[in-house]
Amino acid sequence: MTARIGRRGLLAGACATLVAPALQACLRNADRPPVAAPAAGGPITASSGRLRIAQGTDPAGLNPLLQTGLVEASVYGNVFDALVSLDAEGRLQPGLAETWQARDERTWVFTLRRGVSFHDGEPFDAQSVRFTIEQMLEPTVASPIRAQLGAIERVETPDPHTAVIVTQRPFAPLLAELTGLMLLPPTYTAKVGPAGLASQPVGTGPFRFAERVKDDRIVLEANGQHWRGQPLVERLEFRPVPDTASRQAAVRTGQVDLATNVPHEQVAILERDGVEVATRPGIQALYIRLNMRKPPLDDLRVRQAIAHAVDLDQLIATVYGGRARRLNGPYPSEVFAYDVDAPHQTYDPERARSLLRAAGVGGDTTLVFETPRGRYPKDDQLVQAVAAYLAEVGLQVRVQVVDWAAYLEKVQAGQGEHLFLLAGTNRTFDPHFTIARLYASASPFGRAYYGNPEIDGLAERAAASLNPEQRRGLYHQILQILRADVPAIWIAQLDDLYAVRAGVSWRPRADSLLWLHGTSLRAT
Repeated sequence: MTARIGRRGLLAGACATLVAPALQACLRNADRPPVAAPAAGGPITASSGRLRIAQGTDPAGLNPLLQTGLVEASVYGNVFDALVSLDAEGRLQPGLAETWQARDERTWVFTLRRGVSFHDGEPFDAQSVRFTIEQMLEPTVASPIRAQLGAIERVETPDPHTAVIVTQRPFAPLLAELTGLMLLPPTYTAKVGPAGLASQPVGTGPFRFAERVKDDRIVLEANGQHWRGQPLVERLEFRPVPDTASRQAAVRTGQVDLATNVPHEQVAILERDGVEVATRPGIQALYIRLNMRKPPLDDLRVRQAIAHAVDLDQLIATVYGGRARRLNGPYPSEVFAYDVDAPHQTYDPERARSLLRAAGVGGDTTLVFETPRGRYPKDDQLVQAVAAYLAEVGLQVRVQVVDWAAYLEKVQAGQGEHLFLLAGTNRTFDPHFTIARLYASASPFGRAYYGNPEIDGLAERAAASLNPEQRRGLYHQILQILRADVPAIWIAQLDDLYAVRAGVSWRPRADSLLWLHGTSLRAT
């Protein structure tokens, strides 16, 4: 490719090793016993202090092939490494692969970093790459990443330090998508299985797993032998605090050092108390999924009515204090091929009532609207506000708040209710990530709630095209179809707001992940 993939400038200078110019543009309950870490592969050199992080929910699991959400990846992303990584601004940089080049349009050669070991002492080499990719592609593993990287045909390992990835066809998003594929230790993974890896992860990352007490804490300890250099903090503690007020109070009182999902009305209060609020536009696209398999949402008129019934501008102004931007599609403008000229859905309650009458849907129809609490900023408040708008056009809505882990398992199994709240987190900055995972039939999630052969064909063509302008045009067609079909209501790109105590040196990333290798602490 001759232009950018994903975030503007994503690959500028990052693909200098490519041999094909056409490919150059080219991731609480202290009484409960903790889960102990596997045997360590070496000593940890002492570093400084303990960093305590409060997130809105406890991760559903820590197996990077099975759990890919932002809360989960913000923990295990510090335990594992990928072949290719992103810097804080979303630009490609070497990971466990020091260099890579395209031998031809289907063949990529990765030169692997030498002298790297997993935390249990197992060496990292080309077999680790092949094992991980084969596990990801294995249908019985049911990895959601398979929807994004299913174009990989095979991995060749000519020597321990070289991995050759061969795709079925030209595949433009390969490098971008590999940033989200964490490398696994073959021997350990085969021994403990997917569940064991989820509860006791072993990677090559800058921190190693130490313990977990479900719904209380996850503890990681510094890996003094990491190839990037020693982390600047000795210990990370991730704590789930679903209640927004409690999470912010924990920062102000010094119980935690860093907290996510700061509500806009708390910014001035936190800053008055000497707590910094760090912010930048997030990569999450907050949206309401409409289950097209569940009547009456199988009727396009009903989905259109729901879309017209909600005043999204007012929601952004009130619930989020304007710290968000309207979206006209399933990903924000930082992602390649965002269609800046596409219109937004209009707020038109009379049109919504007319559409419901035409569809024969009246006040005796009850829709179930599910949401987690604490996973997204003001998630439960947002859902209540949307339910109130729907009631105004004659729809009865029953709101159900569900624990995050159970919620995620339910929606991923295709058992979502009429409406449910999610956020698409496009951490690769390439539209393939979102379309393949959420809307195309290559993904079980896409098949369960949508399924459109036209989308499938266009998505395949777009991924296979090495012409960036052709890709852009194909994704614009996809977005146009999605807006017409209304499988979701795309609400907003939220700003990421973090509460950071004095003495913590950390800044938000473009991909919204909590990467903590370079974070430091000083006495205050």
